[in-house]
Amino acid sequence: MDDMRAGRRVQAREVLERASTVRAAFQTIADTWSLLILLALQDGTLRYNELKRAVGGVSERRLSQTLKLLERDGVVDRNLVRAVPSHVEYSLTPIGEEVVDSLGALVSTILKHSPDVALARRRYDEQHTQSQ
Repeated sequence: MDDMRAGRRVQAREVLERASTVRAAFQTIADTWSLLILLALQDGTLRYNELKRAVGGVSERRLSQTLKLLERDGVVDRNLVRAVPSHVEYSLTPIGEEVVDSLGALVSTILKHSPDVALARRRYDEQHTQSQ
């Protein structure tokens, strides 16, 4: 167990270093909109508007910016389909697929503990509302 913990700490150091490429990629991928986009793409290729509907609540500007960053980091592929009318499709790269596979445990943990989180939020809000 200590060996496993030590391995996680070594990996975390690279994320914590300000000038690290790993940190920059982590910031892009760990963004809320990025995570939602990646989860939406896990079942296959989507057109821009399909992706926008699947994610829900994201502005066009934010969706476009996030997709560009994910494409830049090699996590998402952008494919211009020259048809009538032409359109753009997005899909996960092999890196993106691996990231989504890794998200499985995180998503499961969040879903499992969502009632506990809701209760903790209510308690926190009650405590902090009373003290004001």
